[in-house]
Amino acid sequence: MLTRSKVRAAATLALTGLVTSFLVACSDDSAPRASGGEYIPTISGAAIQAHVALLGDDLYEGREAGKRGYALASRYVATQFRTLGLEPGNAGSYYQAIPFQVARIVEGSRSLTVMSDGGETGFATFSEFTSSPTLAGEEVSITAPLVFVGYGVNVPSIERNDYEGIDLDGKIAVVVSGAPAALGSEVRAFYRSGRYHKSIELEERGAIGVISLQHRQISSDGAAVRGSKKEKYWQIDAHGHPKFAFKGLQAEVRLLESGAHKLFADAPISFEAMAASIENETYAPLDLGMTATITQRISERQTTSDNVIAVLEGGDPELKDEYVVLSAHLDGVGMGDEADDNIHNGYYDNASGIGTMLEVAKALAQAPTAPRRSIIFLATTGEEKGLQGSEFFATNPTVPIERIVANINMDMVMFLWQMQDVVGFGAEHSTLHVALQHAADNAGVQLSPDPFPERGYFTRSDQFPFVQRGIPAVFLATGFESAEPGVDAEALYNHFMENHYHGPSDDEKLRFDTWSAGKVALVNYLMATEIANADARPTWQKDDFFGDRYGTELTRAK
Repeated sequence: MLTRSKVRAAATLALTGLVTSFLVACSDDSAPRASGGEYIPTISGAAIQAHVALLGDDLYEGREAGKRGYALASRYVATQFRTLGLEPGNAGSYYQAIPFQVARIVEGSRSLTVMSDGGETGFATFSEFTSSPTLAGEEVSITAPLVFVGYGVNVPSIERNDYEGIDLDGKIAVVVSGAPAALGSEVRAFYRSGRYHKSIELEERGAIGVISLQHRQISSDGAAVRGSKKEKYWQIDAHGHPKFAFKGLQAEVRLLESGAHKLFADAPISFEAMAASIENETYAPLDLGMTATITQRISERQTTSDNVIAVLEGGDPELKDEYVVLSAHLDGVGMGDEADDNIHNGYYDNASGIGTMLEVAKALAQAPTAPRRSIIFLATTGEEKGLQGSEFFATNPTVPIERIVANINMDMVMFLWQMQDVVGFGAEHSTLHVALQHAADNAGVQLSPDPFPERGYFTRSDQFPFVQRGIPAVFLATGFESAEPGVDAEALYNHFMENHYHGPSDDEKLRFDTWSAGKVALVNYLMATEIANADARPTWQKDDFFGDRYGTELTRAK
């Protein structure tokens, strides 16, 4: 008798066979050609689409880290690496297992009430507020005064300390998402991060909870609600402790747009006045004269999930022990609670990045000459859980960390339009921008600056744990200039973010321009090849924020 799992397994094998056959059929499209004496492959966008279609299929159940669908997807990627003749990247294995502590909020247990001179006000779950799991125990219940701390940053370089003169010990901080404009794009994103800055500051100052809000609508409340219903993951370190747990912050609440207006209705400052003070950065810390009670119940468990790693050995006896890492996250957000279609397939986020990386790996493996340096191909788990897989790899590298010279990461590579440019988020911070410019020129596409500097993408994907170890890195993505008359690529991207991002409609029904896929992959290939073949390793730019903060003797500007 065929069980449901056996049927799915058989279907997976059948679908894998179909994709393999399709990739073979596409082989003529991948034939190399010469340009000025330099080997330049033609990478098949149709082959990339085949990988994406398979990994974005319902059979993989949204590829959530630690779940069955992700395990199947990781086996597919490892099989592709093996088929290409790439060596296992972790002591004879293609897998790097990561242990996780996992927590979920018990449905129906969230509660937020605020007491003020006007009386007690309750907030509606998922329409006015939501909350994230913490590791503060099974039963979380805190009651404490509310203190407004603006952006909640402490940045000596711009003489901004949002905690000056305020006592947070035993209190709940009310924090606005974002950071001061004077910091610039990626630096601003660093300081607005809870994991890298705000949560550290709040916990050190004795806060027992945090309520965050936005003073204007810059991201989807819907995505925030969907994310809060998911399990939260913390990787377990070598001492058995969950990293980035911030246990002192027992409750983490996010006020949605209507909830933020409601909170400030009884505050000593109106929402409009608060928003204006944030906008022009004249705000000051303020005791709101209100007390909040936050309760929720937490269920915990442990699981494991694998990074998938392969290596193409370099051909230079002196440089083959140095490495360029090409990365993309394999995991998605898994399954939701929608009645009609609850599988969040992650077609663009990030089957597109994995599919691209696999075909770049194929082109590198089949090149007539091996690159001088070795190439590591890293498919990470847990990116959607807070860059967990890349953080684990950077903390537990499979090669000496000082021998990794650069990281090129691909995440949510959009092929909704026919592109004519690429973007390298963060490339300007290091000499990687030179290799990227050469790659774009040789591929026949433009290189454009970051179109969304305020979103700080450089700190928000798998390249950032490499940056924190001093390694120059870039987040390579499709640009937002369309080659099609009348097509507004930025509008298409924003529509995707508002309607499909982390939802069930990020699936194969969306357009996929295969020509663009092949071009972006070629840029990735050419950039990786130039870095791998260069005499000198990349370095940070002089006086760069990230270079100064994280750079090493090997990577700081000479």
